[in-house]
Amino acid sequence: MPRYQYKALDINGATVRGELEAPTQSIAYDNLQGRRLDVFHIKQLPQPSQLFQRRGRAKAKDMARYIRQLATLLNAGVTLLDALKSLSKSNAHPALARASDAIRKDLRSGERLSNAMEKHLPALPRYVPRLAELGEATGQSAKALTDAAERMEFEDTMRSEIRTALSYPMFLAVVGTAIVFLLFLFVVPRFGTLIGSNKDNLPAISKLVIGAGTGLKEHLIPVMAAFGAIIAFFMYLFRSDTARSAVRTTIEGLPLIGPVFIRAELGGWARTVGIALDNGGDLLSALRLGQYGLRSANLRRDFEEASVGIRAGRNIDEVLDETVPDFDPLAIDLIRTGRTSGKLASMLLFIGSTQEKEAQEMAKRLAALAEPIAILIIAGIVGTIVISIVLAMTSLYDFGI
Repeated sequence: MPRYQYKALDINGATVRGELEAPTQSIAYDNLQGRRLDVFHIKQLPQPSQLFQRRGRAKAKDMARYIRQLATLLNAGVTLLDALKSLSKSNAHPALARASDAIRKDLRSGERLSNAMEKHLPALPRYVPRLAELGEATGQSAKALTDAAERMEFEDTMRSEIRTALSYPMFLAVVGTAIVFLLFLFVVPRFGTLIGSNKDNLPAISKLVIGAGTGLKEHLIPVMAAFGAIIAFFMYLFRSDTARSAVRTTIEGLPLIGPVFIRAELGGWARTVGIALDNGGDLLSALRLGQYGLRSANLRRDFEEASVGIRAGRNIDEVLDETVPDFDPLAIDLIRTGRTSGKLASMLLFIGSTQEKEAQEMAKRLAALAEPIAILIIAGIVGTIVISIVLAMTSLYDFGI
């Protein structure tokens, strides 16, 4: 909506200046007259350039910052409607600014904040609207949103650190793959032409490498089409929720990287349940809220089974020990201690922080291993090509030494 800058005289004859939003200049003038201001100057402010504005969907980091800003305004005593109005004007991401306006309209029509957030911010983690709902029920919306922002910020920090650690190994892998591809496309076929039909006495590795290079050059278009199909397939996996879930389940079963995912999931579950209990929620509601943040299908099934046992009146530590084998004994003992001492929320928050930090350290160690592994793989492939060519040449010619 356009903004207008004005100068006017108030009822005491003093000059006042300011800005306001209005659909047209005449409506802006009428609004000022309604405030009993005698306007003598009004002009429309230039719209910000669209060239450098951010477009598309908001990223996880943007949404975490948005929830943090909303919680900060509420903590400062600003009303929810005024906080959303402020965010709609000041937020750097246009999608979040539009969402603030839409949520504010829904709230003014009687909608709950949690429902409005689910409707207009569908990319938010599922636990955020549920924590907002819990905050509405207990009168602690600011605290609930602050806790949600902290978890979102931790998740974004962990993703950012892993991406940063993997950026150089990925660069090595891309460059190495390009070098290998160029070797097979331009260098190896030249030696194949040089050798000609004298391939009977070649070593097996030389036949394999030269045949692969010659075949790549002769069938370049079908190979590139197959490569494009593979890329399209992985893009489909990235966009499909069902495919992503299946890939995640497969990764969780791998020996090195799987424990990182599981440890991070358990930490997130413990943190969310602890946050819910700390904000005044009952145990069953907190357990249900914890399941919303789980991405692992296997863990979600385990915790659903645990909820059935807890609903039947059994102790939470006993049920988790039986139904969630990925929880280590120390975590179960801490949960048992929290239950008996009445400090279950604090213990779960401690477990969540510990599990997430351990997952973070494990991820960093794996990322540190990725660089030498990438170098070894690329060096091994290039070395194999060079050795196969040398063996091919020495098998054709008898060098007298």
